[in-house]
Amino acid sequence: MVRGSLIRAGIAAAVSFTLAVGLTPLSAGSARAEPVAGEVVIPASYVLAPRTELFSAGPSGFLRHESTLGYLWTSYAGVDTKLDGFAPDTSLVPGLGAGSDVIAELDHPRTVTLRDMATGRSRTVTIPVGHTYVSTLGSTVVTKAQDGSDGDYTWHLFDSHDDGSVSRRTVAGVPDGVVVPGEAEAPLGDARGQVVQYRENNTFRTGFLDVAQGRLIPLPYTNWIGNGGVVVLTSTHLLWTRDGTVFVHSRDDLTATPRTVPLPGDAQVLGMVGETLVVGRHDPSLGPRNFLEPVWRVEAVGLDGRTVRTLLARTMGLAMPTPDGRLLVQGGPDTDRWGVSLVEAAAGGDVTIRKIAEAYPQKIQTVSGLTFTQGRLTTLDDNAAQSRRYLHTREIGVTGSLTIGPRTARGPAPASCDTTACPDLHDTGDGRTVVSGLSYGRTDDDRQPHLLAPNQPMPGTRIDSSRTYHSVAAVGGRFAALTTAGDTGTATRVVDLDTGKAVFTTTAGVEALWGTTLWVRDGNNAVAPVDVLTGQRGAQVWFGQGCLLEDLQAVGRWLLWTCVGSASGQGVYDTVKRTNLRLVSGDDWSRAKLGDGFVASEVDGQLKVTDVRDGTPRSHTAGAFASWRPWDVDPYTGVIAHLGADDGIHLVPSGVPVSPLAQLDATVATSAHVKDATGHWSPKWWLSKPAVSWTLVIRSQTSGAVVRTLSGGLTRGMVATAWNGKDDRRRVMPNGTYTWTLTATPADGQGAALTRSGTVRLSHECHIGDRPQLVVIRCS
Repeated sequence: MVRGSLIRAGIAAAVSFTLAVGLTPLSAGSARAEPVAGEVVIPASYVLAPRTELFSAGPSGFLRHESTLGYLWTSYAGVDTKLDGFAPDTSLVPGLGAGSDVIAELDHPRTVTLRDMATGRSRTVTIPVGHTYVSTLGSTVVTKAQDGSDGDYTWHLFDSHDDGSVSRRTVAGVPDGVVVPGEAEAPLGDARGQVVQYRENNTFRTGFLDVAQGRLIPLPYTNWIGNGGVVVLTSTHLLWTRDGTVFVHSRDDLTATPRTVPLPGDAQVLGMVGETLVVGRHDPSLGPRNFLEPVWRVEAVGLDGRTVRTLLARTMGLAMPTPDGRLLVQGGPDTDRWGVSLVEAAAGGDVTIRKIAEAYPQKIQTVSGLTFTQGRLTTLDDNAAQSRRYLHTREIGVTGSLTIGPRTARGPAPASCDTTACPDLHDTGDGRTVVSGLSYGRTDDDRQPHLLAPNQPMPGTRIDSSRTYHSVAAVGGRFAALTTAGDTGTATRVVDLDTGKAVFTTTAGVEALWGTTLWVRDGNNAVAPVDVLTGQRGAQVWFGQGCLLEDLQAVGRWLLWTCVGSASGQGVYDTVKRTNLRLVSGDDWSRAKLGDGFVASEVDGQLKVTDVRDGTPRSHTAGAFASWRPWDVDPYTGVIAHLGADDGIHLVPSGVPVSPLAQLDATVATSAHVKDATGHWSPKWWLSKPAVSWTLVIRSQTSGAVVRTLSGGLTRGMVATAWNGKDDRRRVMPNGTYTWTLTATPADGQGAALTRSGTVRLSHECHIGDRPQLVVIRCS
């Protein structure tokens, strides 16, 4: 099977067959609308993801944005006013206003609307042609423009007055040669001024744009904004950090030598209240470092660098200083109890914190991907509170009703995993998963295919360290088809996952793998089967003139093909009857997945199941189907899993019985050598569907007497056991030939039990006196 894009691939078990019929279009059967009985739903799982953004603060309240409600003006008493119709063209701070109750809306490239939230009055400022909007500081609109023919820039101040008039000032003190002014990259403004960054004769500078004086004051430090530093402007101080040190400048004289405070560890300054620094410190237990995720805690730090105490267990993003010296921070004890709090000075130089407003975290369903194989449901789940995705596995009942087992945690996906860069999951059908993807990890080793054992946490074990692989073409049972790409072309190596060795290599494009058979391309419109253990190639399967094969999936005897080109369409090929059934002609085919004797697809928002076992398609619908959400078909059980519009995982029986229990592959040694009964004969059989129980009976070939009976309960995809050469009474059996018989009973109760038999020759290493005597007995 291949899981690269949750497309199931497979092959027929037989490799020696010939194609005797052409493509014969057949009409689809009648549809029935009733849902399939037996569906169960795993209820939706949600997390609350804080999405609060703080933009400005004035004497009476502050401006914030909540993803679920939009822009809000919130008083310090916690009363929200929703700003209907407020849709500014900029979300820069202080582009929406700073240091007052005035908020700014750039609702036209040339018009800024100033809304006074304290009085309810609005005014407009028109920006001249050639000017670019920068910010709003109190009631002053700041622009930048080139002045004169030399191309130098300067800033302009447009002061809005209570009578509606606007006066204009050009900022004085701007040096010659300023060619690229930079806007603030943090909340660096208030009603008194703004910190700006600019380039003077190719040298980066910083300065303070003083609104009252209408003048730029150059500052004696340079490009700290763009050099990883965090800068905060409070009513009393300018703070910035670099290399574990906070530089504290008094606003009485921003050019004077700053005070320095050590801030070791992974911390960022958020503000200053009284004589106490307020910092955010990364907590690795909450998730990877990301300033915009709730993986930080708020701490109060004295000016000697000593941590005073933790104020909030979790926070994210930037804080917002108020005009009266307090500090707004978002956060809470956890993401379910998020809000906006106010840090205030207290007696003795301490600070207090109190929650003043509720926040409105976004409700997010967690499942972002799933696979379903042998009744094992594996999901990739979002944990927005930690900005990570985690792998989980559930076992679903396969002996009757679809019971839902507990969820087993498999560890976090790579930190790079987001909506576009998550690893691909390829279930092997025996409980293991191949993890692949160029986005996986950060090192060359981590980007390579890894193998997860059943319930093993990520990232797993690298499959083959001898090669650099480009992609995973297909997986199934003990094999993974891994593709390399280099200067000499593309090749695919089929690697035995148990031994780590390649058993077959091909330069043909690999389409699918099932059991020991690989389906490879044979031109643009045909495929051929190859046994990976013997290299034997079967007869070509041709899909017709004008077909450009787009996709091939296989399960058991069935091949699901999709063609584009002049003969585009979709259909199923039966490798036993050697007949082809065209389901769709033309380009109107939908994404489909192949089961054992059926095809699942989406049609007009419904899950459509088409039974193809007897050569005539018979379709029925199996409930609503949400487009472009994760889904998968388990070909071993005939159950379909899909994420519904209700955000629950729907498990839907196809209504098409799967084929009788069969052996897909086996590794059964014909001889076993044990030393003091410490060695083992360790056979394995891969099965086409779950077995509810199995029994392995070992007999003496000479007498026919039973010497050992091994048994087990429910198994999904593989029977694996071991014999140490002892009988049921723990006596060491003599050297010789023994017969074995395996019996496996299908878990779904459909079809006869599977039986397999053979012989194994047992040998022991014995000691006669001081001379070791090795008796080697080979299997027949």
